[in-house]
Amino acid sequence: MTDTPNLRLPYIDAGQAQKHVTHNEALRILDSAVQAAVTDMTHSAPPITPYNGERYVVAASATGDWVGHETEIACWQDGAWKFLAPQQGWTIWSVADGGLKVFTGTAWRDVLDQAAHLGINTTADATNRLSIKSNAVLLSHDDVTPGTGDVRMVLNKSAAAKDAALVLQTGFSARALLGTLGSDDLAVKVSADGSTFKDALTIDRASGQVSLAQSAKFSAYLNFDKYCAANSWTKVQFNNARHNDFNTFDAANNQFVAPVAGYYALGYRVLFKANAALPASMTATLYKNGVELVDDARMQTSSALVNNRSSLSANVVLKLAAGDAIAVWAIMETNDGYVAAAQNSFYGYRIP
Repeated sequence: MTDTPNLRLPYIDAGQAQKHVTHNEALRILDSAVQAAVTDMTHSAPPITPYNGERYVVAASATGDWVGHETEIACWQDGAWKFLAPQQGWTIWSVADGGLKVFTGTAWRDVLDQAAHLGINTTADATNRLSIKSNAVLLSHDDVTPGTGDVRMVLNKSAAAKDAALVLQTGFSARALLGTLGSDDLAVKVSADGSTFKDALTIDRASGQVSLAQSAKFSAYLNFDKYCAANSWTKVQFNNARHNDFNTFDAANNQFVAPVAGYYALGYRVLFKANAALPASMTATLYKNGVELVDDARMQTSSALVNNRSSLSANVVLKLAAGDAIAVWAIMETNDGYVAAAQNSFYGYRIP
């Protein structure tokens, strides 16, 4: 064996004459290989006036003195080019690129290119290949190259049925998901325990329409003529639901019950039906928890009642607490009558 196995440093043989020649050659190799920094990695022809010790990685299609030395480290020493054939795992600093390069056995690449995983202030693994522990993470537009001034983060999934999501966690337990979740519609889902999720918001990818899945919505109707005694407030017994998201309309008690605190848009429409003598007027309103909302929803007829023609309607916005119950009430002045089992409705929804 005449050379060392890794850096190919020449051995000094026993009894060798002019040992300094072999020793100096080994020093030149060490000077080229240790703490290596090359000027660049893009030259395929030697520079005209290199300085002593200047190093390059020889690019493809080499010419001149560099022919046949592609990927090798070329170093100008003592008026001539010396070449080091890199081995797998060697690293160098490229001054032109401002980065550390590693030799794969066939080519040089950036140390971080094709890295299996990267951990910053923590340990990455096969699942979380990029892991960061930091109080803040900044992604800024490129003002160094410079770039276009834009900045984008791309999450790409293989198919519509897959997830492209931002996951928000507490104690490594998911509490919210934002993304295209199982479809190409934009969605927000929330969870109280990290395992059961509720759809909170969906934006249709084709129409752009926004759906609030958990927002209370209902529309109820009355399917019988509700008798109202003269001069006595009577609850209009809306008893059927055209739709009733999350069962916020309580058909058994003829009322809407707010599932959460917030603002609600509510409305009603009632049609008068005569019994015998016509009442002087009909008045309708909304009650909250059994008390009339006088200034919000009271409506009264202003002309003579006409059987199956006269009607009252109102639309209001109310701030409700969770559990507040809203119902429609009516009163006939002077004589009795009915709220007709036709053309009536009681409806509402929570305002986001």
